[in-house]
Amino acid sequence: MHYNKYLTRYAHLKDFARGIKKGSKVIQGQTIGYVGSTGLATGPHLHYEFHINGKHTDPVKVEPPNAQSINPYNRKLFDMLVKERTEIIANITSI
Repeated sequence: MHYNKYLTRYAHLKDFARGIKKGSKVIQGQTIGYVGSTGLATGPHLHYEFHINGKHTDPVKVEPPNAQSINPYNRKLFDMLVKERTEIIANITSI
């Protein structure tokens, strides 16, 4: 369950990646499993489902929610860190 609203399902996988189990937090681009042909599948593929509030939904047509904004204090710290690191990178003369 994502944000108490979205649900994703992955089926016909050969196996899950190391450390992945129901409820695991994942990030974009992370491998979560390996293509398989389990159950009544006629060939290797991933069966993917996307639900909103329990209703099957086409994920291509969904506008994802905006991420939570960073608070002003942390934004200031972030901007200072970016400036500091940008200056360090700009002064690199060789690798």
